[in-house]
Amino acid sequence: MIDDLIKLNKVGEKTKKTYEKLGIFTPNDLVYYFPRDYEIIKEIDKIIDLKDGDISIIKCKIITKPSYFQKSRLKVISVKLKDDTGIIKAIWFNTPFIIKILNENNEIIIRGKISYYNNTKTIIQPKIWTLKKYEEEKNSISPIYSLTKGINNDLIKNNIKEVLDSINNKYIEYLSNEYLIKYNMTNINDAFNLIHFPNDMSDLIKAHNRLAFNELLIFSLSIKINKNKNLLGRNDLINLNYDLLNKYISLLPYKLTKDQMNCINDILKDFNQCKKINRLIEGDVGSGKSIIVFLFALLLSEKKVQTAIMVPTEVLAIQHYNNILNLIKLLNLDINVCLLTSSLKNKEREKVLFDIKNNNANIIIGTHACYSEDVIYNDLALVVIDEQHRFGVNQRKALEDKGINVNVLSMSATPIPRTLSLLIYMGMDISRIKEKPSNRIPIKNGVIDPSKRIFAYKKIKEEILNSHKCYIICSSIEDNDEYGTFMNTQNVYNYQKIIEDFFKNQNDEVKPNIKILHGKLKSSEKEKIINDFINGKIDILISTTVVEVGVDCKDATLILIEDAPRFGLATLHQLRGRVGRNDLQSYAIFVDTINTDESKERLNVLKESNDGFYIAEQDLKMRGPGDIFGVKQSGSIEFKVADIYNDNEILKIASEYADYVLNNDFLENNNEFSALKSQLDEYMKNGYTI
Repeated sequence: MIDDLIKLNKVGEKTKKTYEKLGIFTPNDLVYYFPRDYEIIKEIDKIIDLKDGDISIIKCKIITKPSYFQKSRLKVISVKLKDDTGIIKAIWFNTPFIIKILNENNEIIIRGKISYYNNTKTIIQPKIWTLKKYEEEKNSISPIYSLTKGINNDLIKNNIKEVLDSINNKYIEYLSNEYLIKYNMTNINDAFNLIHFPNDMSDLIKAHNRLAFNELLIFSLSIKINKNKNLLGRNDLINLNYDLLNKYISLLPYKLTKDQMNCINDILKDFNQCKKINRLIEGDVGSGKSIIVFLFALLLSEKKVQTAIMVPTEVLAIQHYNNILNLIKLLNLDINVCLLTSSLKNKEREKVLFDIKNNNANIIIGTHACYSEDVIYNDLALVVIDEQHRFGVNQRKALEDKGINVNVLSMSATPIPRTLSLLIYMGMDISRIKEKPSNRIPIKNGVIDPSKRIFAYKKIKEEILNSHKCYIICSSIEDNDEYGTFMNTQNVYNYQKIIEDFFKNQNDEVKPNIKILHGKLKSSEKEKIINDFINGKIDILISTTVVEVGVDCKDATLILIEDAPRFGLATLHQLRGRVGRNDLQSYAIFVDTINTDESKERLNVLKESNDGFYIAEQDLKMRGPGDIFGVKQSGSIEFKVADIYNDNEILKIASEYADYVLNNDFLENNNEFSALKSQLDEYMKNGYTI
């Protein structure tokens, strides 16, 4: 087997260092550098049949001279093309050399992704073939790899073939013939060859299933091993003061729902067991998860132990901090709470760190700063992770390791279908809150195209006249997003002018106070804007998705979301959750700036339903689990091949086989599992378990 990248064809020291930028340090890393996509050279499509999102091949004639201009950092080339059914616009970014081959009246074949911008059918960054080249490659399947400057697709493809040829079926197979047949799996060596060089779709499916099984087996093993370790930890926080908890609940200005009470009882049962608590509270937006962890944080303060509540954003940290202070005031308690974020000034931070170390702070609310090295807890008993999917396991573990036998409560407002959550969170106990408080009125939803914006503005005016508050969400801060610049997406600063101009043109005296909020503002600015909005000093808040979690304005009754198709359904549902947090009728308006069949189908899910669990299931089907969590795999589920949603049947058999491996102690006593054990050790070292 080739044992050094430098021994591969066309790989010198410079190329070797470039490979390292892609995380490829050894020939074996190349084998595991799976294609990000495949180019399937299919039959030619007609322009009239093209739909948004399609990857299509069209044979067409250039009917205009190429236009060339620069906007922001983008060098843009565009031409119009036609076949016998219609016209399409082709756009290339930052490829000025291509202008030389775009001669008017030439016939070309191009392949690219179809999009609609300004109601114009467009093909973005298409690949160009000659007629001869297309005929040669027709009906083939070719791997496409993620690249970096200095590495092209053909080099990676050829180097991988060299490595696979040198290995010559020497990967050790840990699945016996019995299990290969039982699970209908292909041999591991065949899988590596077929994932890179499939002859047809059936080859690709075989390779995917086997390599997905490998990943999901390692995932399942890590979950089961960690769960067994957790069972060894003790929970010494028994004999909680039930009477005191009931007193807190009775003093709340509202009645908890049945689901909230069931969740509280689940946690009380956990505290009376002799194992560490590791429970997920999963609930829709506005279902009342936070009050539950606040109550337990207050209850534990009575025992003079500490609770740390870690959240993903400063906006949410500030919101939680203010809410728990209000709760403490309502209950007439003497409990110290501190706010710990990375933006604290030195003197403020020193005071907070002193209070935490000396147990002057019973409850610590903060961001990632909660697990910084210089934070020393006096007696950390409970860790609460809010929006837990936004933190990697190493981050969560770093906070948990700040104490001994620390109990963990996690919260997520990104609902996941039950069968799927049982698999993803198989190492955790789960409580679900589906009920909304009884005084909530269902939000009325609307989807509009850009030409109907004026009606949305009039609705905003109507709500302002009723002394209500409104959000407007934009997809960017300013015109510095390269593709957003060209595609005319809305940004917060432009939108402020649009709304101000609208109210200036009205024939009455309505002059709303309009402010902008986004992540690049200073923390002090963000805090002031949020507090002013919550306290009624701001009428319209124009913001990016920084308000997706954490802003709880009871008087907000309308949210207008621009460029809605740019976001996942789960994100849109979270944003919609900023309104409807009271007993007033609230509204969510989604602007469909693409206006295609696909965008209409997706946004219609939101229009027809306020059920986060249903919406999450649809989002998973349409986008995949990486996107539903907001960031691809979010640092928690680190898969190259497997897909939690589409491969859930493979996950089930992988979980079954993991039990078989552990029950028979194969990882320690069977040489055929040595490679699998090495992969598992590396996986767990990197913290890639849930």
